[in-house]
Amino acid sequence: MNPFDEFQRNPFPRSRSFIERLADAIGLNRFFLREGRRPHIRAEENLLLSPVQGKLAEIQTLRAAEEIRGKRGYQRRENYYFEEIVHSCEGRQAFEAGLCFNIYLSPLNLHYILFPVSMMVKKLEYHPAFCRPILFMKSGEIHNERLVIHGETASGCPIILILVGSFLVSGIECLAQEGSAYERGALLGGFKLGSTVLMLLPNGCVEPLTEPGAFLQPGEPIARFL
Repeated sequence: MNPFDEFQRNPFPRSRSFIERLADAIGLNRFFLREGRRPHIRAEENLLLSPVQGKLAEIQTLRAAEEIRGKRGYQRRENYYFEEIVHSCEGRQAFEAGLCFNIYLSPLNLHYILFPVSMMVKKLEYHPAFCRPILFMKSGEIHNERLVIHGETASGCPIILILVGSFLVSGIECLAQEGSAYERGALLGGFKLGSTVLMLLPNGCVEPLTEPGAFLQPGEPIARFL
């Protein structure tokens, strides 16, 4: 089943721009949300999986007084603080010295998103905004449309997933609901056109198994829970 069809039946409550509706009508977004070869998750239960197909741009340490490096834009790198990533101070203490995984999806990558770990979704925070190409927009990763997903793993480890829209369409789709539990590998949502996923975990929660620059497939292990 194409994820695009599932999102059309279960639309995330948000306004849709004319460009997005046009891209839907001509089939462009169906291409970005094509299913491809859905992975069969065989990894050990103590592994954190990549939620998407894309490039691991950065693995950063979260510190309240220091900036986090974003994806390198046109002749510059974009930096931001924890509060700018999540659009609030909530959880700053719990995530101090934790890790932030930054995964960038190019327009050619598959754009559906899987749950990287079995988790309970505790809160969804949607921040609508016009999406410009991150390549040319300073701090696009914090000003573009975004969905912040606060969750908790079965072992009680908090986790924050941040879906960042990009490139005009402003199209983040989501099937997750607050108060519901999901198995890892389940369909979480999807993007239309370019996009970025940030995963935040507390200090001492996981140990990375890969390095920045690696090209990831959905369901590929990227860290081990400690």
